[in-house]
Parts: sequence; structure tokens; C-alpha cells
Amino acid sequence: MVRVLSKLGAAAAIAAGAVWSPTPALSPDASQVASAKQAAQPADYFQLPLPTWELHCLGFGSEWRLCNGTVLRRCTATGAVWLHTGVDIKTGIQPVMAAANGVIAGYIVDPTFRGGVLIRHQTPGGIVITQYWHVWPRPGFKVGTAVKRGEVFADIADMGSRTHFHFAVFNGDYEPHAWNGALPPAPCDGFPAFPYRFVNATTFVQSHLQPAPRQAVRHCRVDAEA
Repeated sequence: MVRVLSKLGAAAAIAAGAVWSPTPALSPDASQVASAKQAAQPADYFQLPLPTWELHCLGFGSEWRLCNGTVLRRCTATGAVWLHTGVDIKTGIQPVMAAANGVIAGYIVDPTFRGGVLIRHQTPGGIVITQYWHVWPRPGFKVGTAVKRGEVFADIADMGSRTHFHFAVFNGDYEPHAWNGALPPAPCDGFPAFPYRFVNATTFVQSHLQPAPRQAVRHCRVDAEA
């Protein structure tokens, strides 16, 4: 049974460290996680999860609002609008690729925002987690599954006129805040201040692309006539 809870209403459960899985067991056993980590190849390079990359209405650090301007969350005491931790991308319903080699570290279902997935990557600079919201994992992909860069593991979820894709990059190993799609501009309501460990996802991927292969250059020699 998949647990269904709202992205905002789940805050207390996430803060408690819950990891949500699409299987009857909400989190895999330790041996499954260990073997998956061993199976995953190091994430030397990253790529964008979609073949096209056109910004929707929210970017990294934008106030967390719907495209019509409706505020999604404010701090209780100050009224400060939370800031978006990822980038929203325009898209129809299409396959979603893993940004790099890694292991699926979390899955959550929400009636408003659909599915969210976290993938853990071992990079030369340390652990990085990529966050994918508004997606449905494909059959066979669950918490503990190893994925490769460019492998299709999910599909964009149908949200009607609001269909889009949210992608974020979190510097660090799994912790509850890796789920956050937004954070307050200053600490409030038990949450750390933006950006915390999040970085601009587009900039991060572009700075970690695999270099294009160098083409061999042929030199032709023209001998002078005698």
C-alpha cells in the first residue's frame, strides 16, 4: 500500500526522517540499500533529466507561488514567502531520465504534487542528491534500485494545465530536508533558511557534463615540387 500525503502536510513525517517507498515496505532493509550502493557506479558526470530544458514560471530562489501568483507557503510569524529550491521546467508527459549514476533513496506520493523521487549519487566531491517532483516511477524502480545516467526511470505526471517538472540538487547525503521543494528566506517553523544545501540545479548539471570526445585532427603534407 502506497501512503498518500500532501507535500505540506507531510512536513512533520518527513522531519521525523520518514522515507516513502512505492512497495509495501516503506523503506528497504539495510542489506538491500548496501547492495544497491555497491551496484551503483560512481557519478562522474551529470546530464539534464529531460531532452528539452525551458523554464516554467519558477526558477531557483523564486518565491514559492503558483504561476497565477498564489503563494504556496509563508512563515507563520513573519509572513515571509518561502523560496523555491529547484527549477521548474515546461514539459508534456514524457520519460524522465536519471541525471547521473546513483541509487533511488526515497519516494513519496502526494494528491496535489503527484510523485517525488530522490536519487543519491556518489561523486568525486562527495554525496549529492537529485530531487524529481511531479513524476511517476516506472515499474521495477523503487527505493534501493540502482540507476545509470540517462536511464529512464519515471514519467512526467499528468497535472492537467499545471503539468511541469521540478528538478533540484542537494549537496549532502540523505536527510529529511532533501525533500523540500522550497525553504524560508530565514529560519522559521522548524525549517532552515534557503538555500541550505541546495544549489542551482541547471548550473550544477551544466558544470558537470561529460566532455565531448575530441576529434582526431589529420594533418596533410604537401611536398613542394622539385
